[in-house]
Amino acid sequence: MFHAVATHLSFSRAAKALELTQPAVSIQVQELEKSLGVTLFHRRPRKLGITQEGEIVFAYSQQIFSLSNKMMATVQEMQELETGHLTLGASTTPGEFVLPLAVGQFRRSYPGIRVELVISNTRSIIQRILDREIDLGMVGDRGEGYSDDLEMVDYVDDEIVLVASPDHPLAGISGVSPAQVVEHGLIVREEGSATRQVALRLFQSLGAEPRVELELGSNQAVKQAAGAGGGIGVISRLGIVAEVEAGMLAVLDVEGWVCRRPLTLVHPKDRYLSPAQRAFREFLIEHRPGIPAK
Repeated sequence: MFHAVATHLSFSRAAKALELTQPAVSIQVQELEKSLGVTLFHRRPRKLGITQEGEIVFAYSQQIFSLSNKMMATVQEMQELETGHLTLGASTTPGEFVLPLAVGQFRRSYPGIRVELVISNTRSIIQRILDREIDLGMVGDRGEGYSDDLEMVDYVDDEIVLVASPDHPLAGISGVSPAQVVEHGLIVREEGSATRQVALRLFQSLGAEPRVELELGSNQAVKQAAGAGGGIGVISRLGIVAEVEAGMLAVLDVEGWVCRRPLTLVHPKDRYLSPAQRAFREFLIEHRPGIPAK
């Protein structure tokens, strides 16, 4: 009400603009003056003037109205997906081979939404989602022990394969035993990687105790080391399509080796999803990719 009175320099005109009675407006201004401990208006017969203190309050009130209008406009833009911000997290496999393409396609439809993608191993991403540092995540395991706190939706099926240099002794041989594979030593990702955890569990279930010879921090490093003859690489099939087609890597045919796991969308169950977050989640589900053929 003060803003209206200061704008019109008239209680009656301010009351008319606000569709209130003049006494109601006058009382509210007096309450504000009492609260601030200052006089905001010079009340003269037939003329209302604003005091120095009133000028200061008026300047701040204009800023408040301006910020309020900007807030309303920004919220409206967010509702209409004209602007927004997403902080996404992904374990290394979906972070390198799935989400970059999906984010690029999403931003073609919603260019005003800024996207930040954080890539780490599954353990780290799960924790950062629980800590509310990441809006939505995609990981390579279902996060055992976290299921009560997280909403988890299987996104796409992923296959973990064993790869080696094309001139490796086991390359091109049908029905290699798991024991033969581990004798040559494994090249795996670091502790906390779902790809590593899932593959090593399968080796154990097949009766072969895995022997890790090389532990690396990225899929690219695993590919390069395996291609150089450093051992048997453990990696998602999503990440080796080009190398296999180019003859740089060979996928081993191992008895009993069926290693599939879902890449899973994750967010806290109790978290409100903003319009941009909901739109991206729905976009991902509607545009699920296929897995490259063997």
